This record gives sequence, structure tokens and C-alpha cells, in this order.
Amino acid sequence: MPSSLHIKTPLLESLPLSSIWDGEVYLKMEALQPSGSFKIRGIGNLCAHYAREGKAKCFLASSSGNAGLAVAYSGRKLGVPVKVVVPKITPKVMLEKLKAEGA
Repeated sequence: MPSSLHIKTPLLESLPLSSIWDGEVYLKMEALQPSGSFKIRGIGNLCAHYAREGKAKCFLASSSGNAGLAVAYSGRKLGVPVKVVVPKITPKVMLEKLKAEGA
């Protein structure tokens, strides 16, 4: 089981925003997370916890976005099946991402 499902992401200074705010502004690059957002930090920890405890037979999520993708990624990495319930209006690109992760 992986020690962590999220990665350490860079913190980059934004000169344009720093000039607007008249001080240093840094951007945390969470879009570089394996699932594409910061959601993997909390969701990944929760999924890993239940997997370690042996209480994860299947992960179930209701999301049309990054939370569902974080659950799907976590399940794939932890070897736990995932079902993500999505609204009918979910964009095709997100459905494809969820399917690619095995949800």
C-alpha cells in the first residue's frame, strides 16, 4: 500500500499577483496532484485509512468532478473497487477520466 496518495507540490511565486497585492504572493500548484486537484489530500487519506483497517470492500462517491476523481484514483492505487454516481449533466470529459481510473 502506498505511504501517501498525494505528492508534494511546488509553491511558486507569482510576480503579477505580487505586484497587484504589493507583497509576495505564492501559488500552490495543486493541479499537479495525480488526480488533478487538492481533493486527493483529504479523500486519499480517508480511503487509505479504511483500506489499512481492512474495512474497504468498495468506495462509493457521489460527484461530477474532482472529488469523484480523487476517490477513483485512490481506489485504483489501493486496489479497491470504486463506484462514482454522477449527475446526468456530467461533462463527457469527466466521465472519461473517471472510467480511465477504473470507476
